[in-house]
Amino acid sequence: MINALTLSVTRNFMATIRDVARNSGVSTATVSNVLNGKHDRVSQGTRDRVLAAVRELRYRPTALEDRQKAILTRNIGLMVGNLTKNPLSHTYFTEALNGVLEVSALRGFSTTIFVEKMWDDVGHHVRRSYDGRCDGLINVAPDMNSEVVSSLQARGTPMVLIGTTASLPNVASVDIDNESAGRQLAMHMLELGHSRFAFFGPSMHHASGVERERGFRTAILANRPIGLVYRSFGFQDHRPPISEQVEKMLLAPLNELPTAIVGWNDGDALEVVNALRERHIDISKIAFAGVDNTPDGQSFGLTTIENPTYLLGKRAANLLIEHAQDHTLPTEVVRFPANLLVRSSSVPYGSNGVYSSSKFFGSNGGSK
Repeated sequence: MINALTLSVTRNFMATIRDVARNSGVSTATVSNVLNGKHDRVSQGTRDRVLAAVRELRYRPTALEDRQKAILTRNIGLMVGNLTKNPLSHTYFTEALNGVLEVSALRGFSTTIFVEKMWDDVGHHVRRSYDGRCDGLINVAPDMNSEVVSSLQARGTPMVLIGTTASLPNVASVDIDNESAGRQLAMHMLELGHSRFAFFGPSMHHASGVERERGFRTAILANRPIGLVYRSFGFQDHRPPISEQVEKMLLAPLNELPTAIVGWNDGDALEVVNALRERHIDISKIAFAGVDNTPDGQSFGLTTIENPTYLLGKRAANLLIEHAQDHTLPTEVVRFPANLLVRSSSVPYGSNGVYSSSKFFGSNGGSK
């Protein structure tokens, strides 16, 4: 608990590390250890007390620990997770980035881009790269248990997540309605007459993929078509490559192989398509779908759920800037509607010819 010496923070006052130390009853060295993630040097009770003071005082240290004349730096941070080896080539990230940059420019803010996979020592990098340089952080598609999210949330740092839901309280997020996306894809495949389904998901730590699979599975089980077969792939700590998952899928008997395949995003759905083609399997009578409406998916004719990441980025930037300017605003969880886009990959069920070639399958229906 913060003692009675707690200071009242105004827009013309920036708390220092000394203020945090005084109000939590510890030394400045102890505060530094807490902020740098040196948990082996500080008890849990002391850490909680220091972080409570950080949140109460809205402490934002500068690189040199000097006094600022104003709280706002008018700079927001944008962090991309481990979506890809080259984030700037990834459509999801670039569209979200364009939305963030448009809003920040219109509102007189600059934007600093961070790459999460470089933060091997979270406490150190938060201190060196983030503290005092940004008024808040937008994090694009982090894992549910991201150390960066938990570290900044513990400090009371204004933060908005794009494309995921935090497992922690009081963290704002912007995304599509993922469960609705899954349900819509399931109902569409059911309407096409399919009863054997496969869902390819991300690791178990990616909230949007978990939510999409939950919506898909719930809708399938609620309708229970005759001959129902449902299998999901992925959702492990370290997800195997798609090609390995496809090999596992093909080990099922012929009458249990899926005729409708859904990827948690377009990229995974198209990887499944390529893996089947590499195994010389005719995909013309298999229905495929994904989420995101990517250019590659459009070229293939992939049925998908539109993911307006540009609009997600704009909304996230507005939320972050407003919260950075007024910490009393409530935390918002924003969900955009999920809109189904039907294309040529929506193949109606046909019982003849799917996975029927003995040239490619053994007696148990698995690939040779």
